[in-house]
Amino acid sequence: MQQSKARARFRSHAILLAALVAASGAAAFQVLPKVSDVDRKISTLGRNPVLDYLGHWFVGSAIPIMKSPVHESITLAAIGCGAGLGAEDECVTIDAVKEHRILLYGVRWPDDPPFLLNTKSPPRIKGCDASVTLRSTSQPLCWWGLFSDAGVQAEKKSHIKAPAFGPGDYMLYRSHYGDLQFMHAMGTYDGETAGDTVDRMKMWAEFLWGVASGITPTGSFIRDLGNSQLTSYFPGDITATNLFATGIIEVRKDLDKVAMGALLHMVQDSFSNAHTERGVDTGASCGTTGFAKPGQIQRFRSYTKQSSTSHDEADTPNALGLHTTQISPSAVDVSRTFLAMWKDKKSWAEASVFFDCVFEPRDRTIEADAGPYVAIPKGSE
Repeated sequence: MQQSKARARFRSHAILLAALVAASGAAAFQVLPKVSDVDRKISTLGRNPVLDYLGHWFVGSAIPIMKSPVHESITLAAIGCGAGLGAEDECVTIDAVKEHRILLYGVRWPDDPPFLLNTKSPPRIKGCDASVTLRSTSQPLCWWGLFSDAGVQAEKKSHIKAPAFGPGDYMLYRSHYGDLQFMHAMGTYDGETAGDTVDRMKMWAEFLWGVASGITPTGSFIRDLGNSQLTSYFPGDITATNLFATGIIEVRKDLDKVAMGALLHMVQDSFSNAHTERGVDTGASCGTTGFAKPGQIQRFRSYTKQSSTSHDEADTPNALGLHTTQISPSAVDVSRTFLAMWKDKKSWAEASVFFDCVFEPRDRTIEADAGPYVAIPKGSE
C-alpha cells in the first residue's frame, strides 16, 4: 500500500518537476544549489519524504544543468584560485566549495534565506511542511511555489510606488520582490530614488560588517542594536542568529563568514546590468584608499516588472567572462578588496570609505526601473 502511494505521488509530481526545469528563474547572479546531508536528514523527518526526494533530484540534478554558480565563481576567484580572466567558472571545484562552504552559504543567503513557515496558517502549496525550515534545498517544491506566488502578488501591486512586501511577510518574498531588494543592489520598487537605495545598502553593509568583524552581538535582538532604520526592517524578536541561521545549526559558530558572504553578494550583484547600470570605468582612484574606482552607478533596477528570462541572461558565465575581461575593477576585484579589508580587521569607518566610492550614484534623485529587462505583456509580442 505504501509503495503504491509513493509511486502515485511520484507520478503526480513528475510533470511539475519538468515544468520547473523549463521555467526556473531567479533574481540575482545564479548560484549553484547544493543539497547538504543536513537537508537530506531533515526531509526524512518531515511529512513529505517522497516529495522531497523528487525535489532534491530537481535541485541537485536539474538546476545545475541550467544555472551556473556565478556567485561562487566570483567569490572563489576573489579568494585567489588562479584562474585566468574570463575563466572564473574554473574556480568552482568540489574541494574549493568544501573549503569555503560557510562563506559560500553566506553568498547564497540573500537568494535563499532560511525561514519558518506559518504553522497556524501554512501555505496551501503541495510540498510545504510547516515543521521543516524552508529553503530551496530542504523543501524545493514548496520554495518554488512560494517564489512563484511572490512574483504573481508583486505584479498585482506593481502600480504602487512602495515595496510589495515588508515585515511580517516571508523572507523569500521580501528579499526577491519586497523591501529587502537592496540586498541585491536593486531598488525595492519602480520609482525608488538611487539615494534611498544606496542608503539602505549602506545601512545593511554596516550591519553585516559589524557581524563579520565580531563587533555586533549575534544574540541580541536587532531592534536593540541602536539603528532605527535597521529596526524598521526587523522590528520583532529576531537576532542575527535567527536571521542568518534559522534551523541551520551547522553555520551558527561561523556567522562572521556568513555575514561577509552576504555582503559580497550585494557587491557582486551591483555589477550585473540587470541589477545596476554602471558607467564606464575611468581608471580613477577611490580617494586616498589606493583602490581603483569602478564605473559610477547611473541607475538601480527594480525586479518587479522585469522578465526573469531577460534578467537571467545578464547573470551567466558568459556575461561574467565578458565583464572580467573588459572591465577593471571588476566584481572579482572589488570582492577581493572587501575580503582583504575584512581579513585585515579594518573598522567600518575605514571600510565605509571604500563602500561610498564603489556605490556612489551619479544622481541620487534618479529613479529605479526595470530597464531593458522589462517583461513584455502577454498578447503584445
